Amino acid sequence: MGINKSEMKRIPASGNAGLAASAMIQAALGIEFFLSGLNKFADPNFIRNFSLFVGASPGTHSGLLAPLIHALIQPNIAVFAELTRFSELILGSVLLVGALEVGRRRLSGSLATPHPYEAAVALVAALAGVATAGLSLTIALLMGEQLPTIMPGRALTTAIPVELLLVPLGIAVAWMETGRFLVLRNDATGRSRRRLRQPSRRVDAKEEVAGERSKISLPFPSSPRQ
Repeated sequence: MGINKSEMKRIPASGNAGLAASAMIQAALGIEFFLSGLNKFADPNFIRNFSLFVGASPGTHSGLLAPLIHALIQPNIAVFAELTRFSELILGSVLLVGALEVGRRRLSGSLATPHPYEAAVALVAALAGVATAGLSLTIALLMGEQLPTIMPGRALTTAIPVELLLVPLGIAVAWMETGRFLVLRNDATGRSRRRLRQPSRRVDAKEEVAGERSKISLPFPSSPRQ
């Protein structure tokens, strides 16, 4: 399908740089979850280790998630272990595909050609960003992580726990991909409306030409006799 260059909206250089930077953040987040899921699949004792991790976590004994963990997660620990590693692998894959799409559109030439599937990819990537933020927040609560403050004990490590750091990154990715989805959807809707209007204009033009020809072919009325 050919794309009219006049229909393609040009993005300022600052917008292209911002989208390229956000694609790098999204790719890093996708790699983190993708490799984390693969690590869980590579662990032959993952279900047992997952059960020990949940049982020893501070959030299991106190906090917002404690009642839910005791009532739902621990009785079905194998199901949630499988759900965790499949979720991380799928979410990481979706984020990576979305990041590649954002990066591809920043290129030039035929590689940057728009495609109809882009809006759907952006929507799925936005949902994946929300899911990664929610999953990271759940793990942070389970581990009993606190909001970042001045803590001498974290002088040689990250000031913000990694699980809490992933939460705003996931929200940022969801925000960016939601914006891309809305723009791509509106652009596709506009193109389809223009395509629907074009045949009607052609028909009207043909009718006008036919009308003009019929007027020309009509014989001139004879003048009445005086």
